[in-house]
Amino acid sequence: MLKDFETITEDANDFEINKVIPILVKGLSRYKGKDNAISGSTIIKRLNDSQIFGKYKLNAVKLRKLIQMMRLRGDLCFLCSSSKGYYVANTTQELDDCIESLEQRISQQEKVVKALIWQRNQCM
Repeated sequence: MLKDFETITEDANDFEINKVIPILVKGLSRYKGKDNAISGSTIIKRLNDSQIFGKYKLNAVKLRKLIQMMRLRGDLCFLCSSSKGYYVANTTQELDDCIESLEQRISQQEKVVKALIWQRNQCM
């Protein structure tokens, strides 16, 4: 869970681990290659509209959290994302591009953290 975002970043529950993730793995495994990516909003709409999970409703934050868990556990190898959505990398280049994008985003966030620490030390 993330500080000040505990409610929306809470850990996955048993239902999500045992029911939602397997459906995500099965569905996302069909989207091979960056050109065939599926957007998060489309995933959410299709799953929620299908009512496959009854009253459970997937949202964007929870989807990202479950995708993160799937990646960390290795539930679906080479699960990548881009501005077009989620996909399974077809080539080493697609995987490398995804890794580079993640590294760049991390770098930008680290710069913001350092700037805020500097501001705290200078402005308070």
